[in-house]
Amino acid sequence: KKKYVRGYGCGVVACANVLLHTAERPDKNLSVEEYTNYARKLRHRYLPVIPKFGMNGVFMAIGFDLCLRLRHTGMRAHWGCLKKNIFSHIERMLSEDIPVVLSIGPNWPNLWGNHRLKMYFRTSDGYREATTTRAHYVTVTAMDEVYMEVSSWGKKYYVNKNEYLEYIKKHSNALFSSILVVRKKG
Repeated sequence: KKKYVRGYGCGVVACANVLLHTAERPDKNLSVEEYTNYARKLRHRYLPVIPKFGMNGVFMAIGFDLCLRLRHTGMRAHWGCLKKNIFSHIERMLSEDIPVVLSIGPNWPNLWGNHRLKMYFRTSDGYREATTTRAHYVTVTAMDEVYMEVSSWGKKYYVNKNEYLEYIKKHSNALFSSILVVRKKG
């Protein structure tokens, strides 16, 4: 209901998706109201959203890791990895049935720059551009050699892996454009 959360709460939504799948209720479909209440509690207790800025990855990792610890999941989280290892981390997490919070970071050094990354729909004859984004968190749910399947505000899109790496190299950086790395202990 809060306008700034609708505009800058994508990190809370991505974290809620992963927590619900891995630590909370993976076998239950939630109503919109139940999901909204869950996300609101996460935002108030662990994942604060700063109006006009959203949430940075380090604060996200701290709040997310605290959620994992309090729920005794046997998992831990931290922010970021080397750009060259990002897809191996995503592959490992997906193979362990852990969706991945992916950041399509802001432009750097001009945070208000307007360079954007394409997101695609899959059609019967390939992929077509659906939208573009920057300074946005999504949830990776699957990956192949070329594309990552992502959820953004509940809609399914595809991100070209090479275009993502090129976006990091030319328009962002690996601190802002990275992943929330989640590991099972042991």
